[in-house]
Amino acid sequence: MILFNTTFAVDTRFADAFIDFIRGTYIPEAEKWNAYGILLTEMQSIDTDGGQEEQQVRTFALQLRIPSEEIFENFHNNAVISMYGLISKTWGAGVCMFESRLDVIYDHTKADGRKS
Repeated sequence: MILFNTTFAVDTRFADAFIDFIRGTYIPEAEKWNAYGILLTEMQSIDTDGGQEEQQVRTFALQLRIPSEEIFENFHNNAVISMYGLISKTWGAGVCMFESRLDVIYDHTKADGRKS
């Protein structure tokens, strides 16, 4: 199993529309490629100086579990790249991102979740 994480820094002006895009477009497309256990999370901001500074960027992480290397490669090449293009076309520099592909070594939710 591959855990595919994409972290997005989103201009706060676009955050609600971006969340709608992830929920309504990206996730349904990912499910067509057998992605499962999908999570969209947001980084909590920590106020270190006690001030009420207005947040300019919201940071989201989208995590997908992909059953195999082959499915991941097909999904990434045929769907993810298109999603990134759509994000760029829609929000330009208002959304920045980076991705991480992680090999799952142990999955505690499985009876024997060790990588074979």
